[in-house]
Amino acid sequence: MQSDVPNRRSAGVNPQSETRKLAKYDKKGFMKTTADGHRCFSREFKIAAVRRVLAGEELNKVARDLDIRYDVLWKWKKRVVEKGEDYLYTVGRGKRAPRARENKSQARSIAEMERVIGRQEMEIRFLERALRQVEELRQPKKDDGAEASSKR
Repeated sequence: MQSDVPNRRSAGVNPQSETRKLAKYDKKGFMKTTADGHRCFSREFKIAAVRRVLAGEELNKVARDLDIRYDVLWKWKKRVVEKGEDYLYTVGRGKRAPRARENKSQARSIAEMERVIGRQEMEIRFLERALRQVEELRQPKKDDGAEASSKR
């Protein structure tokens, strides 16, 4: 599995020292606590933690060192191995990579426009039928050009 992810040490980043720095400062932007008590970690913190695991440190040790649950770190690692670092979200839940978010919003816009067009087509058909019925019920004019009297 390690061969799928490029070696980050060659890029000049030491995953162990990076996460230790981030863990010390987690109250200064790398972690926030929500009103209901959940902890939300920054994208940089997650990436640094996963890099430590991919560099060969034991997942249990990294999780204990950073005071995060084993399964949380395991999910981050799995996402990086399968999809890449772009899919580790920023602080909070459900934030997608920008491209995925754009595609989703475009798909929603297209679906909404298709619904509007469908409604408009139904209204046009209804109004065309109503106009035909009105024209059929309308009395023809008399031959002398005067309007026909209404039926009683």
